[in-house]
Amino acid sequence: MNGADQQQQSEQAEAAQRRAYRSTLRDERAADTRTRIIDSARALFAEHGFAGTTIAVIAKHAGVATPTVYAVFSNKAEIMREIVSRLEAEADGRQWRDRVTAEPDPRRKLDLYAAWHRTLFSSSKQVLGAALSAGSDTSVLDLREQGDRNAQDWLNPIISALTDAELLAPSLTPQRAIDRALLLSSVELYFRSTIGRGWSDDEYQQWLTEALRQQLLADIPG
Repeated sequence: MNGADQQQQSEQAEAAQRRAYRSTLRDERAADTRTRIIDSARALFAEHGFAGTTIAVIAKHAGVATPTVYAVFSNKAEIMREIVSRLEAEADGRQWRDRVTAEPDPRRKLDLYAAWHRTLFSSSKQVLGAALSAGSDTSVLDLREQGDRNAQDWLNPIISALTDAELLAPSLTPQRAIDRALLLSSVELYFRSTIGRGWSDDEYQQWLTEALRQQLLADIPG
C-alpha cells in the first residue's frame, strides 16, 4: 500500500469517527430533551393536574419550543404513558417481578403482588392522581387499559401457580380470579382508602393482602 492509499484510509477513518461522534452527540441531546420534557410534565401534572397542563406550558417549563414537544410526543397521553413506565422502573418493578418468580409459595406470590402495588402507588401518588383527575379523557382511558394489561401480565403466572397447587378457590376460573385481583388492586381503591379514608400505606397493604387471600384462595388452613 502506497502513501496515498494510507492517507486516504486515514482520512476515511477520521471521517467515520466524526460521523459516529456527531451521531452520539445527537442521541445524547435527544435523550436529554426527552428527559427534560418528561421531568417538566411530571412536575406540572402533579401541581396542576392533567387537564390543567398544556403542551405549551410543558415546553416552556422544559426550555424547549412547543413544536419540539410534539416532535417527541404526539400528545399529553403519550407523555403520561412514558411517565408511568418510568415510575414502574423507579419502583424497581423488574426486581419485584424477579422476587415473585423466585418465591416458591404461591400464596406468598400473591402477598408480594400486594406489596408491589403498595410500593408503586405510594411512590407515584401525585402523578397517578393527575391521571385520575383526567376523568373521561379518551387518551387517558387508553392508558388505564394499558395499566390493566400490565397488571394482568403480573397476575397470570401467580394465578397459574395457585391453580397448579390447587390453592385457588374452587368456584373461580383463572380469569375470574384475575378479574377479582385487578379490581382489588386498582389505583382507584388505593386513593379511596389512603386519601379518602385516611389509611396509611401499611394499612392499605395489609387490607389488600387480606382481601386477595379471602377472595382468591381456597379455604385451606395455613
